[in-house]
Amino acid sequence: MFNWLRGRRLSAEARRKLLIVQARSEEAIIETHVHNVMELVKMLAGEVDVDRALEEYVSMMPMDETIAATVTNRVLSRSLAPAPNPAHRGTPPVDKGRRFENVFRDGDPKKRR
Repeated sequence: MFNWLRGRRLSAEARRKLLIVQARSEEAIIETHVHNVMELVKMLAGEVDVDRALEEYVSMMPMDETIAATVTNRVLSRSLAPAPNPAHRGTPPVDKGRRFENVFRDGDPKKRR
């Protein structure tokens, strides 16, 4: 798809932007897998535990070993950890309808709202 890009030299800024887009894309994919596994766990509650749901999901979905390990770690940390305190200074709660709205944009997303 990007064969025209292979023969061109990229500036340092263009290379940086490509790396940022790639990283954000990979994070969006991972978060989508995590969300899907958590939904699967909810749907199968009482029938299948988290480990089995993860095992089944990873076997059904094509993903490389690194992404599967990251998804597994995030699912386990979220399913086994106590619910986050909203007053805590950690990551703000995610608005499910807008969670990837600014995934390919640089800068502060709050300034564009």
